[in-house]
Amino acid sequence: MAHTVKISKKGFNVMDTNKKHSKTISSKRPLPHLLYVVALAYLLGAEKQVKRYQTGALTLKERPISGVYDCLHEASTLFEDLCTVGKYIEKCGEKHKLHKLWFDVRNHIRHDIREEFDNKTSLRKSSRAKRLKLNPKLQTDIRFDPKFIKIGGVTITIDQINDYLDWADKIISDVLSEAKKKGYIKN
Repeated sequence: MAHTVKISKKGFNVMDTNKKHSKTISSKRPLPHLLYVVALAYLLGAEKQVKRYQTGALTLKERPISGVYDCLHEASTLFEDLCTVGKYIEKCGEKHKLHKLWFDVRNHIRHDIREEFDNKTSLRKSSRAKRLKLNPKLQTDIRFDPKFIKIGGVTITIDQINDYLDWADKIISDVLSEAKKKGYIKN
């Protein structure tokens, strides 16, 4: 059985495809329901990644090397998902104090310790390292535990991540519910 998601363009109604374009809807800002439908996939992904990270972290005592690899991969994917959700939410005018931290951690894991490994002149990398309180003599310093991820001198608890996901879920759910009522979304 196939399932369909329909998202209207600005001024159209997915509930009635014969309706003409409504010129009463005009905004320079992106319509949140258009972005939040996509953001929801990454929000759900982040929720799964938290569980996958914790599962990996629980293996650290029995198999420390592969456990660290598992944790690094799951943390990298988790922060990618968190950044995607944060970016969509910011595009719709909402801010959260953890957004900058998500981007710093994501970029540190995905760029600083990968392709920017030896780039000592990168201003972004050095300012990010300062915000993460990394020892300047280390390329990275990441500690994994089932209850937290510590990068440099910054500890991010799983509870903080889950609280953020609850906050984002509420915003996204409210906007999508309203969009369904107005006929902008049908699924």
